[in-house]
Amino acid sequence: MILWGLFAGIGCVLIRKSLRRPVLATVLSKYGHGTIATDSRYESFRQTIEYRFAVSPTDLAVCGSSSAKITTERLMCAAVCAAIPLVMIVVTTIGGSPLPLPLLLITSLALSAVGFMLPVLQLRSRAKVKRREFRTSLSAYLDLVSIMLAGGAGIESALVAASRVGDGPTFRLIADSLDVARATRRSPWEILANEGERIGIDELPELAATVKLGGEQGARMTASLVAKASSMREKQLAEVEADANAATERMGLPMVLLFMGFLVLLGYPAMQMISAGFGS
Repeated sequence: MILWGLFAGIGCVLIRKSLRRPVLATVLSKYGHGTIATDSRYESFRQTIEYRFAVSPTDLAVCGSSSAKITTERLMCAAVCAAIPLVMIVVTTIGGSPLPLPLLLITSLALSAVGFMLPVLQLRSRAKVKRREFRTSLSAYLDLVSIMLAGGAGIESALVAASRVGDGPTFRLIADSLDVARATRRSPWEILANEGERIGIDELPELAATVKLGGEQGARMTASLVAKASSMREKQLAEVEADANAATERMGLPMVLLFMGFLVLLGYPAMQMISAGFGS
């Protein structure tokens, strides 16, 4: 109970600190400014956790999360998982058949480790889904840009106009990046390349290189953008087919386990009779 109370108190303090974190601190870095300073003791504790148990910054960026939030979730999950065996101690003690304390403590430590890693695994899964959705929308965005370029629009005007057509996360991120480029008087392909590296999308730096070539050297981009969008769709289709085949193979595993259990059920009485015969 002491351990459970300690973890619960730490979790409540971290939640309170994370809710008080200013939102502006997550925005200023896009414009080249530093972040707002927070409480030094909390920052030192959070940085210690982040240094020892690092999380991929690209996964955090593509999911729109932060290291402080994921650290709070990890500590809360660890505290909840560690408290489950401690609750079992109280329940079994009240019932008159207490479980061994060392076993419950070992189980509590193991569950706390699992709970500490669970938010990271969920973050990786969400990041994978987000990147797949981003690539799907990016292929549509490239088609829009190529259509506007074929209609006689300029490179930057085509990028901005195409980003205003959709309202999904991909279009909003590209539109925000172009707004940042205009506000900071930087080239849009540089901002797009930085955003691609930040969220772990390799296609954005490739798009930025194509746009840079067309903007600085006057190269024709329509055909290359159409080819890029087509190749992205083919790659996504191959990934979907691979996932479907993997899911089909996993569906056979429960049947194999049921068959093995059925064989054990049939063979156990025979083995029991043979053992009893040798014993007599």
